[in-house]
Amino acid sequence: MSRLAIKGFSLPWLQGSAVHLDIGRTRLMVQHGQSLNRHKLPSPIKSGTPGTDALAELGAVLEALCAALPEGKKTLEITVSDALARCWILERLPGLASPREIEGLAYDRMQQLYGDNPAEAAQWAVRVDATPFASHWPAIALPKSLLDLLLEKFGAHGCRIGKIQTRFVRSFNAQSGNSIHPPKHAVYSLETADGLTIGIRNAREWQALRTHPPLSLLRTDLPAMLRRDCRAVDLRIEDCHLQALRWPVKGQGL
Repeated sequence: MSRLAIKGFSLPWLQGSAVHLDIGRTRLMVQHGQSLNRHKLPSPIKSGTPGTDALAELGAVLEALCAALPEGKKTLEITVSDALARCWILERLPGLASPREIEGLAYDRMQQLYGDNPAEAAQWAVRVDATPFASHWPAIALPKSLLDLLLEKFGAHGCRIGKIQTRFVRSFNAQSGNSIHPPKHAVYSLETADGLTIGIRNAREWQALRTHPPLSLLRTDLPAMLRRDCRAVDLRIEDCHLQALRWPVKGQGL
């Protein structure tokens, strides 16, 4: 899922020391070396495109965060709560010939799933993991206003954006290299206070990818949600390998 990361334009010889930033609905966490700081947001960020007030509050916290960072050129590696993003599976159509056509199809599918009009859909930045020969591709979308705010605030303080990805994508990529023989069917889940993301794939490609509200709001448990998402793609949970992803990623900082 490495293609689902939104990458900046920094050059390797200009990157300097890395800073890890995690953006949740209620707080930010920043790690620089061994230093880990938490910054509570004045009010939770709602799902969807952030409003003017939410961006202003987040911007003020980012300003304080930037002021506290050590001086010097730094590269920022950013993770975003899956509750602040959108994710879905894009079915590949015959005849797609260019990245632009794939992006257009992804925007069309996002409008169908989330009920957007074209103007609303244009407020999201979409990335598709268009793996060759696969018939289904995972897609992720992040609010453009959030990305613009990050570039503005950190750019003004000499920081360069190295990579922006959701927690699920980072957690999956961190463990995916450990599997030499992938199972026939695997169900990956990442549960945090912000929500529950479930991804299902076979040995070749992704079949489902969806973020749910927190289990406490759904008044159910993880096995029930895993079983429900498996049924949606005609699988029995008993026939699947279950993999609970970790957040933060062990041994890799945030």
